[in-house]
Amino acid sequence: MRNEELDRALGETPPSFVHRMDQTLRGLKEEKEMKRVAFCTVVLVTLITLLLCTTAIALVSQGLEWYYNNRFTAYQENEPEKYDAIMGHLQTEPPQTTPDDPDIQIAVTEASWAQEQNVLVISLLATARYPEQAELHPMWNLDADGAYVGDSAPAEVTEDSEDRSEHWLWTPEGFGPVDEMVAPGKQLLLLDCGTPSLDGLSLDLVGASMDAYINEDGAVHTVLEVSLDFLQDDYIERQRQLLEENPEFTFLLQNIETAQELQQRLKGASSVTCTIPYTVTHYTEDDTLLYTGGRTGEIRFTLNLDSVTLSPSA
Repeated sequence: MRNEELDRALGETPPSFVHRMDQTLRGLKEEKEMKRVAFCTVVLVTLITLLLCTTAIALVSQGLEWYYNNRFTAYQENEPEKYDAIMGHLQTEPPQTTPDDPDIQIAVTEASWAQEQNVLVISLLATARYPEQAELHPMWNLDADGAYVGDSAPAEVTEDSEDRSEHWLWTPEGFGPVDEMVAPGKQLLLLDCGTPSLDGLSLDLVGASMDAYINEDGAVHTVLEVSLDFLQDDYIERQRQLLEENPEFTFLLQNIETAQELQQRLKGASSVTCTIPYTVTHYTEDDTLLYTGGRTGEIRFTLNLDSVTLSPSA
């Protein structure tokens, strides 16, 4: 979902709202009747109707080709040249080092370096290592409607209000309190993938988006898209100009340094090591541990850069 699409539907929207809605809407499916009847739910239903009415929300992972043709169809409908570029540079089962994680099994299944359309796409699949003991879900599926406020929730909940004190989980079976949506006796594990790095340099300096959902087999499918702006001829000059106009934006100094280093390292390279950080969190009702106590890991794979072009000054 893009800012301009939301703006056309709802008027000007802040970036934080766009990001949250993008992640939530990509994972939505038709749900059973819920206890929560709140304004945020009405907004979700309205946006589903406006933006996803032509998208088949089938929870099955059949690779990026299926993903862009069935789940996220914006490129097919509005930017077919981007879809063609992604599929034209598709790399399947790239060489990788999978982590010996105690809770999950995770692997990169596909990747695409489509520089002519300014995008890097990475597809990952993850499952619980011991499915008889735990269920794995995307972290974004916890409190997907944004209604949870914890201890700040009203002491009394009326029939027309929603219970904001409980964590709710979005699953293929519906949306409800965690203890109702997870199988009895199983631990809930929550997975969140972070921004990739190339040769140890994080791509946080450019825009990125993520989609994560449960496929038909119960695995978590994550799709990461990262802009390749840092390879554009005028990227560094634009960053310098922005810094000159806004000297308080000192983070731009790091952006410039990282972009220069990335351009130098990628010049003439046929491949690069890509690292994706992730966090696995054991669900707990202690919000401090829930939001900050996750265990981190990373997966590395070799990304083919056969289409890289750099500016003459790089």
